[in-house]
Parts: sequence; structure tokens; C-alpha cells
Amino acid sequence: DMRDDSSDEDSPPPRRRVRAAPKPAGEMTVVERHVQRMMAARAEEEMETARQASRAETLRREGEEALRALGDLDVDSDSENEDDDAAGFTGRARRNLRRERGGEKPLGEAPPEIRDVRVRAVTPAELGMAYAWMRRDQRRYANAIRFWDTAASSIQAAFEERGEETGVSKQNERVLGAFCDALGPAPVAFAVLKSDGLVVDAMGVRQGLRRLGFGRALALELVRRAKRAASQLAGPPEYVIDALPSSVPFWETLGFKPCGGKDSPTTRVMRRLCGDVAMAVDLLEDPPEPRGDEWWLPARRKRFGDAEA
Repeated sequence: DMRDDSSDEDSPPPRRRVRAAPKPAGEMTVVERHVQRMMAARAEEEMETARQASRAETLRREGEEALRALGDLDVDSDSENEDDDAAGFTGRARRNLRRERGGEKPLGEAPPEIRDVRVRAVTPAELGMAYAWMRRDQRRYANAIRFWDTAASSIQAAFEERGEETGVSKQNERVLGAFCDALGPAPVAFAVLKSDGLVVDAMGVRQGLRRLGFGRALALELVRRAKRAASQLAGPPEYVIDALPSSVPFWETLGFKPCGGKDSPTTRVMRRLCGDVAMAVDLLEDPPEPRGDEWWLPARRKRFGDAEA
């Protein structure tokens, strides 16, 4: 028999790592002070991202409650059965639209333009309803883009952002929704604009309502806004986007083509990581001559060179 005669009293206490006291600022080198500032800024960014995610979750819960009260988000909302009485709100509305418009169109084939879609900045309640269907879509559909998991805090940050006006739109109107009265108060699609208030940074359509023309209606409105801005020199004469490879056929139906030019170092890295494709469409056949002080001109010169800008 082997016996362990050791006891807790005989065992030495576990060693605890003593955290070194922070070095006084006056004793730090220039490099140490720089690193300290970087670490503090990163910690604050991470905390703010967590706060934004928490605020997005609060809106999502409220939006989900509102949609359920309307008979949306039930188990049959996206049913493709023809039994309208048994289907949920979204399923019935989608089937009605599909019948009116001759069915869903395959990717790359342009559906008829929807005329009763309105595009505007979303309210907190509307953004919450969009969050609700984003989360529901990614849980129900294997091929859904995971906007809720991967982009909710970024969308919330864009929604909350305050800043100067670029002459086109306030930066706190960077999150837009597409609305159709026949489909209730929730946005059927959303777009997040870059800080210039013009160029789309992210865009999505509710999964059960895809291939019916809502994404096209939203994208066309964004291009129209950019065209108006370009005619007033409040924006560049072309609309340049970074498209996911799977969305290239969609943008091609709107006249976009692969775009050349020089990417920034950050954009080049992101392009390698995500496979994004630069695409562009000319907004004006005969754009006005820039004065030289336009906010968009330096970036355009970097991309296309002084000759074209």
C-alpha cells in the first residue's frame, strides 16, 4: 500500500504573480509612453465596441417584441407554401409580391423596378426591427450573411456617429432603410454608408424578401443620391464600391464594372482577406470641372492619379 502522508499544512502556498506597479510617466522612455497611449486607446475602443454591442442588443430585443406583436417572426413567416391562411405575415406578403411580379428572379437578372419603396434614415425602433430579422435570418438560413454576429456593433457605431456635414448628408444619417408599406413598419433592407454619407459600405435584404427587387431599389436610390451630389460637385463623378464576390452579378445589372486605380494599403489588405472586388459606375457623362477644394478630390487623385482627377 502506498500512502500519501502529505497534508495541506506541509504544502507551500501557491505562488501568486505580483503585478508590477506601473512606472511613473516621468521615468518612461518615449517609446514606452507611446506604447502606453496606444494600449489605453485600444482598451477604450474595445470598451466602446462592447457598449455599442450592448445598445444594439437592447434595440434588437425591443424590435423583436414589436415584430412579434405584428404577427411577424413567427415560425411560418417565411413559409413558401401557397396556404396564405396558415402563413405568417412576411410569408403572405412575399408570396403576394411574387405573384404580382412573376416570381423571384435569379441572381444577375434584373427584376422589374419596385415603385413603392421609400429610402430614408432609420429610427432607433426601425433599426431594432432590422436587427431582429438579421439575427433571425442567420439562425434560420445557412446561406444568410451573418450581419448580426459580425457587424451589429459597427452598424450601431455608424447609427450613433455625429460629425460635420459633407454638403450632402449628415454623418448621423449613415444607416438607411428601405420601406414598403405592404410589408409593415420594419425596413425590408438596409444600407450603411461610409463617413462621406454617399458610398455604400454594407447592404443587406431580409432573407425571405430577396430576389424581389428591394436590394435593387435601394441601390438605385443610393446611386441617384450620388448623382445629384456629383452634379453639384458635392461628390465624385463616379460611384466606387467594394463588392463581395457573390454580389458582383447584382452590381453588374446596375451598370457597375470592375474598377482599376490604386488602393490604399488598408484596402489592399482587406481585399486580400475578404476577396472584395472594386467596382464603379460613371454618374455623369459630362461632369463639371472641379474647383480644387472639393472634399473628395484628394482621395480621387490618389486612386486614379492627377491626370484623371
